[in-house]
Amino acid sequence: TVTATDAAGNTSAAATITAPDTTAPAAPTGVAVSADGDTVTGKAEVGSTVTIKDAEGNILGSATAGSDGTFSVTLTTAQTNGQKLSVTATDAAKNTSAEATTIAPDTTAPAEPSGVQLSDDGLTVTGKGEAGSTVA
Repeated sequence: TVTATDAAGNTSAAATITAPDTTAPAAPTGVAVSADGDTVTGKAEVGSTVTIKDAEGNILGSATAGSDGTFSVTLTTAQTNGQKLSVTATDAAKNTSAEATTIAPDTTAPAEPSGVQLSDDGLTVTGKGEAGSTVA
């Protein structure tokens, strides 16, 4: 509140002003992707808008954090290949939190190995498979 007082000590009625909200919410916590890759859950500032993006910055979904701070965002496309997702919370004053990250489950089997060949002596098998996979 703001008042004005003159030299005689008379004080005006109070005027009310509101300070702007310039504080960003804390980054979302407890962020997890469901086993089927369809939903991201966690906690964020009450009433904030939680946004999920892929590694390229494409928005995959958003929702509002409830009165207890929990959120559940249904993704437009299931994430089932170990994708890195970013999660932010934006309050009513458009302040955006730092990014939280999570990794989607990898439930997709690799493609079958290609170009498989057996050496002439029968001791070595060569070919191509998904990077990082174990070939048996």
